[in-house]
Amino acid sequence: MILNKLYFLGILLLVAKGYTQTPKDFCKQYEDQHDTIQSIDRKLQFCHEMLSKVDPECKVKLYLHLGQFYGLKREIDSSLYSYDQAIKTGESLKAEELLTVAYVHKAYRIAYNYNNSRNKEVTNLLEKARKILEKDSMNQSWSQYYNTYSKIEEENMQLQESLKYLDSAIIVNKRIGNTSRLSTSYHNRGVGFLNVSNYESSSRDLLHAIKLEEERDKPNLSQIASSCYILGGCYMQGGQQYEIAKKYIKKGIKISKEIGADYLELLNYSLLSECHQNLNENEEAINAADSSLVLARKLQDKLEIAQALRDKGWVYLDNLKDLNKAEQYFLESYKITLSSNNYDETHIAPSLQGLIDVYFEKKEYRAVEKYLIQFENVANKLGRQSHQKEVHRLYSQYYEKTRQPIKALDHFKKYNIIRDSISNSEVKTKIAELEKQYDTQKKELKIAELDKEKKAQELLTQKAKTKQNLFLVLAIVLGGLFLIGIWVYNKLKKQRNELAIAHNKLSEIDGVKNRLFSIIAHDLRGMLVPFQRAGKVLNYHVEKENYDKVKSLSNDLQSNSQGLSNMLDNLLNWSLEQMDGYTFKAESFSLVEAFEAIISNFEQHAKEKSTKVTLEYKQDHSIMFDKGAFHVIFRNLLSNALKYTEDGSVKITFNKDHSVLKCSVIDTGVGMDNVQQDQLFRLEKNNSTQGTQGEKGTGLGLNLVYRFVSMHKGKISVSSKLRLGTRFDLSFPLLESAKDVEDRDNPISA
Repeated sequence: MILNKLYFLGILLLVAKGYTQTPKDFCKQYEDQHDTIQSIDRKLQFCHEMLSKVDPECKVKLYLHLGQFYGLKREIDSSLYSYDQAIKTGESLKAEELLTVAYVHKAYRIAYNYNNSRNKEVTNLLEKARKILEKDSMNQSWSQYYNTYSKIEEENMQLQESLKYLDSAIIVNKRIGNTSRLSTSYHNRGVGFLNVSNYESSSRDLLHAIKLEEERDKPNLSQIASSCYILGGCYMQGGQQYEIAKKYIKKGIKISKEIGADYLELLNYSLLSECHQNLNENEEAINAADSSLVLARKLQDKLEIAQALRDKGWVYLDNLKDLNKAEQYFLESYKITLSSNNYDETHIAPSLQGLIDVYFEKKEYRAVEKYLIQFENVANKLGRQSHQKEVHRLYSQYYEKTRQPIKALDHFKKYNIIRDSISNSEVKTKIAELEKQYDTQKKELKIAELDKEKKAQELLTQKAKTKQNLFLVLAIVLGGLFLIGIWVYNKLKKQRNELAIAHNKLSEIDGVKNRLFSIIAHDLRGMLVPFQRAGKVLNYHVEKENYDKVKSLSNDLQSNSQGLSNMLDNLLNWSLEQMDGYTFKAESFSLVEAFEAIISNFEQHAKEKSTKVTLEYKQDHSIMFDKGAFHVIFRNLLSNALKYTEDGSVKITFNKDHSVLKCSVIDTGVGMDNVQQDQLFRLEKNNSTQGTQGEKGTGLGLNLVYRFVSMHKGKISVSSKLRLGTRFDLSFPLLESAKDVEDRDNPISA
């Protein structure tokens, strides 16, 4: 039960804390936590949770992250929508730095996913970014700017130009010391080298990218998984190092699962299937292909479903020699590719090649011819030498099988011409690569010189800053001494003022004390006289057997004794309070019982004055209050009401309004004028007036009432008219528990 209450209290505190957080607080909370979350789905959820809580500038950052995370999940429309929202909000804020990030990342996402079909839009975004970037050569977005242009050149098959842009991205990241983007730039250049079949340089850059990322405090795991995938492909294509490739591919799969990157996991499984196939590990190859197929169907990506089916087809064709199953998978892959909304010739070509190889093995040459014609059309549209070479190889094989040697020889010659051309192109590429390395070395030397100059300039700047800081510290010390002097002066001045006030207050208290003792001496003398004479008078009337007179005198004595008792109570309470000796003792009691007890003490007095005392209320309440103080307040008010009321009525009312107790004491007595009301709660000489039967008072009672009400943080007000009566209205904030008494301020002394 206690644990449940503590848990509930904890939830309430968390909710209360949430209500007091500002948008800036939520933004800091997001920045502190989002890097600690590994799951992409959880990252997306956290971003969306925070969007409505952060300030507009931070909202731009969240939209940028959403664009990145949706891109990793291959949800391209959602990714581009997020970048659009980042641009829209950034433009309204005129936040140029964030806008640049949004422009280049949206441009990259379009270039990566839409090939050349939206180049105009990509170029427009990059031009907007460059206008801002030219203002700051150290802006980190230069890196992504160059990466995007590299992707455009890659799609245009200008692979050497693509590599130059990737070199620029690495140089700019080194210059500005951007380690987080440097690993990405090495990864991208590793992919670029792989595209030109420079496997050695590709593997070197990819390994360096992984090393840089793993050395960071908060590594980008999706980046590492992606680099492992490309590195696995590099080892497979470059030297058929399948065992090494498997190690990195499996690492990529493990990381992808940890962060929930389904698409990266799918790609790694597809590559793992190819790796197992080349090692003749057929069961493992099929299992890996099935894993990629499950993920592709989960993502509803038809092109990746087709790829997974092709992976299984190659296992059954090349290794298991099950031609029927191979044909089944290649046909299914071909049909699914055609049903996709975003397929192109690069996706159709592999399925056609698989079908052609199957029908060659089955010696079904009409089927070979049918799909070979389609493959030729695809190759012509792609315009790549590698595909043209494959077309002529397949035609040469087809005509040879169908006994058409002249045509077979013609295509074989064309095949060799293209193959030699590709070899020459590879030689030229190697030469271009060496030239590029030379240019890169020159750039790196230039960067080293610039860094040296920069360090020298920083040293001079540091010396100037040291001098500046020295003068600043000196100025702060002098200023501090000056402020301390002012503080000491003000402190002494304040103490002098406090001493003067205390002296005046002491004089005032001494005056009050003198007046009080004068009043007490006079009133006590007056109230004791009847008791001194009472014995003689009573003996006389008893001897004369005037029993009615004896009864009357005894009633007077009783009344006098009650008044004397009340006055002594007041004096005792006042003296305790004056000496700071009064201690609050809050306790729970019934209002009705308390009021009835007070009224019962005045029944005889009320009867003598032919006055009816009533208590009116709608509902009884139990309150936490100092019971002694309560009795002092209302006993004095009731005594005062009876003193000035005869042949009338006194009414006490109360009700509880939320956490406030409201009470009233209303009489139909002689009333007061405005002057009397103004002086009512003051302890002044001759402040008290006689009652309807000549009753006297010290004037102490109402002053004590006022002080006890104030000490309880309450309020008291009076309204009165001559010959119509008087009304006292009181209100008190109620205590929740006895412990709340400790929170009361100390009462103000008289």
